[in-house]
Amino acid sequence: MIELRNWLLELADEAMKREESGDASHDYDHLVRVMALADAIQAREGGDLPTIWAAVAFHDIGQERERCRGGDHALIGAEMAADLLSHTVFPQQAIPAVQQAIREHRMTGGKIPTTLEGRVLYDADKIDCLGAIGIGRLFCITGRYNQKIYSSLPNDIVEPVDPLVVRQLRRRPDYSPAIEFQLLFGELPERMTTTTGKELALERYTYMKEFFQRLRQEVEGEL
Repeated sequence: MIELRNWLLELADEAMKREESGDASHDYDHLVRVMALADAIQAREGGDLPTIWAAVAFHDIGQERERCRGGDHALIGAEMAADLLSHTVFPQQAIPAVQQAIREHRMTGGKIPTTLEGRVLYDADKIDCLGAIGIGRLFCITGRYNQKIYSSLPNDIVEPVDPLVVRQLRRRPDYSPAIEFQLLFGELPERMTTTTGKELALERYTYMKEFFQRLRQEVEGEL
C-alpha cells in the first residue's frame, strides 16, 4: 500500500512539472502535508485509503490551468485525475470516487462533500490552510499578484460575502491575507466535516486569528 501512496505523489509531482505550476502555496510540499493530515484523519474516521490518497495527490492539479485560462480547478483537476489514473495500477473502479472528492474539495464551493473520502480530503486540505503554514501560504498567494501585506475590507464590499464572489475579489490589487481570513476563515474549525478534522483545526485556527489581530494592531499603531 505504501508503494501506491508514493507512486501517486510522484505521479502528481510529474504532472505539476509538466503544467509548469509556479504556485508555492499549492506545490508538492502542500500535497505531502495534506497527505499526512489525511492519513491521521482516516486512521480515526475511516474511508478507502487508495481513493483518499489519489484525491489528495490530484486535488490541486488544475490550479495552473485555472490561473491561465479560467474555470474551476476542482472540476479541471477531476478530469485530469481520471486521465492520469486510467489504465494504470490504480484500482480503476475507484476513479469516479476520486473525481467526486476532488470536485467537492473547494472552500469557496459552498458544498459539504458527500462521501467520507471527500470529507477526509476537504478537512485535511483546509487544515493546511491554518496555523503558521496557513499564514505563509496566504502571503505566498497575495505576493504572487503584488497585493497588500495588509488591507481592511473595502467599503464597497458588504458582509456576508458569497464564497464564489471571493474568487473574484482575489484578483483585486487592494486584496490581502487579512481580507481572505476575514471572509473565509470565520469559525473554520466548526466547518470541518469530521470530528477529527475539527479537533486538529482548532489550535491552528486560534493561532492564526491571534496573528491577524496582532497584524491589524501594528498597522493601526495600537502596538
